[in-house]
Amino acid sequence: MSLFSIVFVIIMFILTAAFLSLAIAGVSFAPWVPTSKKDIQRIIDISQIKEGQIIYDLGCGIGTVVFEITKQLPVSAVGFERAWPLFLVCLWRKKLGAFKGTPNFEFGNFFKKDISKADIIYIFGMPDKILKKLKPKMEKELKKGTKVVSYVFPIEGWRESKIDKISGRPQIYLYIKE
Repeated sequence: MSLFSIVFVIIMFILTAAFLSLAIAGVSFAPWVPTSKKDIQRIIDISQIKEGQIIYDLGCGIGTVVFEITKQLPVSAVGFERAWPLFLVCLWRKKLGAFKGTPNFEFGNFFKKDISKADIIYIFGMPDKILKKLKPKMEKELKKGTKVVSYVFPIEGWRESKIDKISGRPQIYLYIKE
């Protein structure tokens, strides 16, 4: 077997593994569609993040929300990501950035992680996955007063504390665990 053939097989293996990782993550909660940077300040404003709080981004992709929040505020933000190519991008970006807060990332399925320490949860997931999988987990694990910010989609059966509406931009929903 030639060196070219070996390199080709290795590259194809890596690409296939990356594609499968992204596909599994997309099916379990949402396909990777980054939150618009134009809307991150709106997310910060609606959630009224305060110094020292802990923010969890469930399905953080390449960490856009985590990085923008920790660049602006002295908080701890944790991004959970299941697709290893996206998780590796988060780790690489963390090494290159300067932050007021602390960005952290955890690899794995956030449905199997403890989310009870969060003061604020940020989600951008598909409505059916939120309703069937995430909503029951949050109802069980989140402490009273935890804020949940949902980008684009409302959480069926929960009453919003606030909705941020701007013409031509996605809606942002704020919920507070009672």
